[in-house]
Amino acid sequence: MKSVAIRTLYFALIAVFSAAGAEPKPQYGGFLPDADGHQAYFDYISSLDVIPVEAGDELRQAVEAIPVEPGVPITSEQEADLRDWLYDFLVAFSVSGIDSLAATFYLREGVDDPDQIQQIKERLERGLSPEEIAEIKKVQEQIKAAGLAMSIPIPEPVPDAGDTPLAILKTQHRQNLDAKGCDYFFGNASFFDSAYRVFELQGAYERYLDYIKTYGLLPMGHKGSFLMGNEIEEALQVGEKWVATQFMFIVEEPEECADFERGPMRYPFFVRLVWSPEKAMWRLVEIVMPNNAPVQFSFL
Repeated sequence: MKSVAIRTLYFALIAVFSAAGAEPKPQYGGFLPDADGHQAYFDYISSLDVIPVEAGDELRQAVEAIPVEPGVPITSEQEADLRDWLYDFLVAFSVSGIDSLAATFYLREGVDDPDQIQQIKERLERGLSPEEIAEIKKVQEQIKAAGLAMSIPIPEPVPDAGDTPLAILKTQHRQNLDAKGCDYFFGNASFFDSAYRVFELQGAYERYLDYIKTYGLLPMGHKGSFLMGNEIEEALQVGEKWVATQFMFIVEEPEECADFERGPMRYPFFVRLVWSPEKAMWRLVEIVMPNNAPVQFSFL
């Protein structure tokens, strides 16, 4: 896993250079690939009706109402687990979530490699080196010069990050929340035009990110993660086939955590999952979102 400093610098530099010289992107939904089109895109998603992201019937019913578009057939158990995945993910990082719930979700998604957990523990307890802090401050100046409304927090060391994977991930999640200055990530959501597109992976793996970029779904920059990549690519190379699903939805940050002048930020959130026959559940492969999305997950 990349260190906190490297991840932070990487995403920050994406933001700087995306704003400074983004390549033209194809049209999508009638929005042109320029500054006016970018603003129109976000004006559009800001006009959508949203519901609160918190545990309960309203969120459950909204997730259940998202249609499934089966390019390949799936069982009723697979469909139920797919809807459970989205509901559990949203709740884990909402006002209904707690640090332990978020950490449990990370463990479910495979953030449990002993070496990886040990690296997280050591970094939390040690904090950043003077060189890493200097690099972050340098990028802060670049961001300021580019006129971007984005800050890079410098996390404080944690004397005792814990001894178990759950405790360590719980500590890291709390540090991410404290750096953001908010106790959760998701405030509201819209599933307008959302659909679970189910299909089969075979041959060479084609990234969801490439699809998103091709169709201009993210007008300005991105950040995200690619999990299980080697495992899937190696399996496909020897002729295996994997059932996958991908979908997007609109997220709004909590109002009490938003910038006072601009208000709560809304942004598109993209997810691809694969079905694991071994574990009989959906597993996260890719998540993608705008580079200024106000979240920091442990699998980024």
